[in-house]
Amino acid sequence: MVQREEDGRGTLTAAAPVVELRLPANGELLFLARLVAEDLASSAEFRLDEVADLRLAVDEAVAAQARRADDGAVLECAFRCASRITVTVTTTSSSEFPPGPDEVGWLILRALTDSLAAWTEPAPGADGWRLCVEFTKEPYPAMR
Repeated sequence: MVQREEDGRGTLTAAAPVVELRLPANGELLFLARLVAEDLASSAEFRLDEVADLRLAVDEAVAAQARRADDGAVLECAFRCASRITVTVTTTSSSEFPPGPDEVGWLILRALTDSLAAWTEPAPGADGWRLCVEFTKEPYPAMR
């Protein structure tokens, strides 16, 4: 990414680092997503309660997506860490509907995160759908 100074000169700056995790959507390895989230938040100096909130949010998001995933599907988790942590969890499914506001898990995600979105897009190169859930968690600035 190029950041422009007032005089128009550009300096190269690093984009927010992305950690990607791909694992079977069968439930046995979903704990790995929690571990990655916890490590990133700890490294970014989030407070312990913020780390716990993020870990629970990731757990809920990956579990909700794994329940919707087709047999043999892969769960993809992308973690972007800058001043906040953004988590995107995707999978393929024959169901067109991602998690939504009529579910208890959605209410849990809403309570634990600062922003939350879910959407569906056509699965690339196959019949079915790609289900996406994305949320952000920011540190509590007033408590720093």
